[in-house]
Amino acid sequence: MDTIYTPYVGALMGVVLHHGLFIHGEWHVQAPHILMFHLVCFLTLVVNVPTGWQIIGVYLLGLFSSILTYRLFFHRLNDFPGPRWARASKIWHLWTARTSQNHFFLAKLRDHEITVFHPDIFMAVDGPRSKCSKGEWYDLLHPDRSLVNARTSDIHRPRRRVWMQGFTSKALVGREDQTLSLIDQMDQCIQDDMAAGRSSNVTDLIYWLSFDRMAQFVLGRTFNMLTHPDWRFTVRTLKKALSILGPLSPTPWLVQIVLRLVPRVWILKDWFGMMALTEGELRKIQVPTDMSQAPALGCYLMESSQKDQTQEKWLAGDSLLAFVAGSDPTAGILHGLFYELARSPDQADLIYRELQQLQEPSDVNAVRRCKHLEAAIFESLRLYPSLPTGGNRKTPPTEGITVAGVYIPPDTTVVAPRFCISRREDCYVEPNKFIPERWTTRPEMVLDRSAFVPFGTAFRSCLGRGLAMNDMMLVAAHVIQHYRMSFPAGGTGDGVFEDWKDQFTSSLGRLQLRFERRTD
Repeated sequence: MDTIYTPYVGALMGVVLHHGLFIHGEWHVQAPHILMFHLVCFLTLVVNVPTGWQIIGVYLLGLFSSILTYRLFFHRLNDFPGPRWARASKIWHLWTARTSQNHFFLAKLRDHEITVFHPDIFMAVDGPRSKCSKGEWYDLLHPDRSLVNARTSDIHRPRRRVWMQGFTSKALVGREDQTLSLIDQMDQCIQDDMAAGRSSNVTDLIYWLSFDRMAQFVLGRTFNMLTHPDWRFTVRTLKKALSILGPLSPTPWLVQIVLRLVPRVWILKDWFGMMALTEGELRKIQVPTDMSQAPALGCYLMESSQKDQTQEKWLAGDSLLAFVAGSDPTAGILHGLFYELARSPDQADLIYRELQQLQEPSDVNAVRRCKHLEAAIFESLRLYPSLPTGGNRKTPPTEGITVAGVYIPPDTTVVAPRFCISRREDCYVEPNKFIPERWTTRPEMVLDRSAFVPFGTAFRSCLGRGLAMNDMMLVAAHVIQHYRMSFPAGGTGDGVFEDWKDQFTSSLGRLQLRFERRTD
């Protein structure tokens, strides 16, 4: 009799664990421990109990049947519209968040997570009055920390103050000279390609420039990627390392399992190698006695850890963040901009004529007054957002939020896919077209300005937005002033969009362009 009822006990255990434990609170950080516990228990059953495999089978059947039934029929977000099977598995998330633009609210994935396509969501979750925290994804580096991974304001704000020392007006004086030096190096690469009669790999040039730019800003020195190939492997390693975030981002629990339990081979080797490399370079910094003479952001990060040993846990994450958040988005936006300008040479000509009015086109203050250039960069920011679907937020545990009159319950993870929101027809006229004039002479083409928040809002806004805009405008101004851009014979450049990958940050397809020196 005992043997007959034993399997049913396993099924009951699966249901009890789900309803009594797993649907309450967050368990993603404990996922590796939960998996190992189950494996040990399963092994023990198989070795010591004749019906071990049967017990395991009905336990898993009971557990997953309970999960599926609860998600499909009983969870608290069932009133939100959206495909029913979206609630069954988080694996569905990535593709749908990139392609679905037909719903303002879309219930999905587990009992406490939804995707919101309404532009008001940005202010609701990140505005100055918001009490939302960051979602489970931001525990990616656990137990290490970084500024961007700090989920709550009480942890985020003190660390942000450390970073802000590197972004004061005094600290940024003369930074544009560093950018201009790198632009000259990129220009030489373009000239070398022209002399050889070949097109230029714009993707590589932009990423080398952006990575070197961040090396100067964070470390106070450059890797000289545009002139020497020795360090170019770091960009390839970085891109390969970030590729792991694409398929795993929708499943924070799987991220924890992969990063903690899977051997460090293939992409994982690149991930941990990149973390070790960036942290190692940061630790080489010599902190000056007089911090008013600090040459780089890294000086402030290292000074913080030297003053307070508890800050050591921030170094690995912050070093990776400084390079990724500083180089990857800027490179991606320039990438998209040059692709669009090659498709629309008339827009490049408008910017060229604007630049011709400047007495000193290498002066960042003068370039920042070029409104059509700025508008073109805004359009690239809109069409090619640095975070296509990332940036999850979580409503407070004791109160919900209201977006466009719709109440979202407490303790709900909210995904706001910028890729979809920035291409909504009720937010922009002809949303899929590159039309910089919508930000200057044709404001009627922007139907809802709240849909455009490329650098975030309030205390979670990007610290480097001013620096990034300066760099992008200087790079774009130089290229447009000196060259006409076109695709190689027979090419359309459409792989930029078609091969675009969401790796938490954007990873656009390769861009190859032919440059012709302007003579007009």
